[in-house]
Amino acid sequence: MRKVCLFFIFSFIHAQWSTESAYLIDNNRKELGLFTPFKMRINNGSEIGIHKFLLMPSASLKQEMPMYNTWKMARKFRIEYPTPGLKWIQSPLGKEMGEPNMFSLISSQFEIPHMLSFYAQMIGTKGTVKSGQLSLRAGAGFALNGKDLSDDATIDLPIIYPRLSVYYNDFIIESGGEYFRQFTDRLYYLIDYDMYFMPGGAGRYAFEQESLLVWQKSNKLHLSFGYKLIVGEYPFGGQAHLIPTINLKLGF
Repeated sequence: MRKVCLFFIFSFIHAQWSTESAYLIDNNRKELGLFTPFKMRINNGSEIGIHKFLLMPSASLKQEMPMYNTWKMARKFRIEYPTPGLKWIQSPLGKEMGEPNMFSLISSQFEIPHMLSFYAQMIGTKGTVKSGQLSLRAGAGFALNGKDLSDDATIDLPIIYPRLSVYYNDFIIESGGEYFRQFTDRLYYLIDYDMYFMPGGAGRYAFEQESLLVWQKSNKLHLSFGYKLIVGEYPFGGQAHLIPTINLKLGF
């Protein structure tokens, strides 16, 4: 049961910080993934994303920018309210938020304050999917009211720790890139990496590398699977993990 609970948390928190190229989805198109946010294109050259995990609500806005030489450019903003999700992690089987039980990942002795985080990111993309499309991204985030959250209330687990570190350190720097290429009519591969720098934290960095095989049956069905390698520094020291990944997306 604990492993199922951890996989559920990993999946949603990982998906919440998933990034893509500088291109927006097509006009009037909507996408919904098993482990990715709902996305919709709006008419002013923007794309909105809404996270489905209601206990950790998040919304993003991606906007087109002028070309830089041969690079397609975009900017992305995101806001997140993690408090309900962290209280649920304290008591995933409790009758009330914050009620302790054997599956909790944060001790009930810690108070979870109301917090917000804000992120801004620049994305550049060059090339085509058929010949190979390279995307690079960089950004930063900061949190409000994280000073009231105890440094001993961290969740020292891969994927989760770097993405929640902004609430303990007040600030995070992110960078990453991906290479996406088509090699048959319906098959693609994607190689992706992310770096997280957490100045002032007990764990100061995390590196994640993901490789995926993507099967796109049509513009309505998209299936991907692969692995994610995670190397990071945690409050107890450095550690590496290798986990499988899978996602199903529907377009309409």
